[in-house]
Amino acid sequence: MNSIRSTRCGQLGLATHITGPRPPYQRRQLVTAASAHTDAASVKQGKTIILYSKPNCPLCEGTRDRVQGLIDRAQFMPSALMEYTLEVRDISKNPAWRAAYELEVPLLTALTVEGREVRIPRPPPRMTTDKLRQHIEAALPH
Repeated sequence: MNSIRSTRCGQLGLATHITGPRPPYQRRQLVTAASAHTDAASVKQGKTIILYSKPNCPLCEGTRDRVQGLIDRAQFMPSALMEYTLEVRDISKNPAWRAAYELEVPLLTALTVEGREVRIPRPPPRMTTDKLRQHIEAALPH
């Protein structure tokens, strides 16, 4: 049941508050034209950056965070990465990945529309974020 509660302003005739049950708040997702386009494009075209990683690997975690940050930022500052999603593959869960990439993690690859993986050269860990974006974009298949 709602009730009217006067406040000091209400006593002066300026405002009153209606109290009672509030509607449930739902978390809202920010949708921009770029993000709506990106989600549809990445699903249709399969534009994915793959990070081969392993547990307890600080370089892998740092690379994952930085690349995901660049992809997220691309939704608001358009770049070639706005069309991509990040997929992290744990090599400890797949014997073929472990045999192929055990000494190379963190390894970045880009998945082409045809389903082929193109290697992205390993960036130095101290590379700035803007340089990392340029480094990845230069290696992406066109």
